[in-house]
Amino acid sequence: MQLIRSATIALAAILILGPFSLQAAPLAAIPDRVSQRDLRNYASALLKVQEIRKIADRSWKSASPAERASLKAQSQSAIYEALARYGFTEASFNQISAAVERTPALRRRVRDLVMRESLDL
Repeated sequence: MQLIRSATIALAAILILGPFSLQAAPLAAIPDRVSQRDLRNYASALLKVQEIRKIADRSWKSASPAERASLKAQSQSAIYEALARYGFTEASFNQISAAVERTPALRRRVRDLVMRESLDL
């Protein structure tokens, strides 16, 4: 149950990234279909971005204002690199995020993929 909650929280964190926000996908850009390959890559990217966010959030709490600006830039850069590693741009990742948010079946598939990858299944 905790993993399901973590996956859901991770998805919510990606959709609402706080100070390291990726822009929301325009409604017209939401894909009707997402391939299994893209979903697997999306789940992997989601986990990597969640990992980056956890590290950044821990550092953010004790950082000075000047350090926070640098931390924000470093975190955004790391997030974009992670997205690129899995074949996404900010826009394509956000398009899939919007489709996952809108479609319960996709949301379940992503949650399952995230859980499997988290458990190395």
